[in-house]
Amino acid sequence: MPYTSKDYDAVAKQLGRRPRPFRVAARCPFGLPSVIENERMREMPTSFWITCPSLVAAISRVESTGGVREARDAVGESVVEEIHSAHCFRYGTRVAGVRDEASGSVKCLHAFTALHIALALPNPVAEWALGRLGNPYPKRRCCTAEVKDD
Repeated sequence: MPYTSKDYDAVAKQLGRRPRPFRVAARCPFGLPSVIENERMREMPTSFWITCPSLVAAISRVESTGGVREARDAVGESVVEEIHSAHCFRYGTRVAGVRDEASGSVKCLHAFTALHIALALPNPVAEWALGRLGNPYPKRRCCTAEVKDD
């Protein structure tokens, strides 16, 4: 999956480690990667991953106040199950590693939101979460320190 060296450096800085092969699935308002699509491999079942630290933090705040349960209750277990089924069909796994027997389960708002932002699987769980974030990006500059061009 292709990416530029600037993208690779930005994602490495955002994650705090060297990333595995990926493609940029979405960018933040400042032009840096905000969601990546991971190369398919058995030990990494998550298809899409939010890398933008500001977006991760904003979603984490929603999760920490009961957002996972509230999102499931707001959209309904049957809708969540439809999202899992669509993800299974396209990518071979349930969203964010939720076990098959966990019917209607929301485990991670980050995973649902990554799918939505990447336009891979727009979904009401992510819409619910995004509706609670306001603007998760800093106003004047990217939250990731500048990454130099080659």
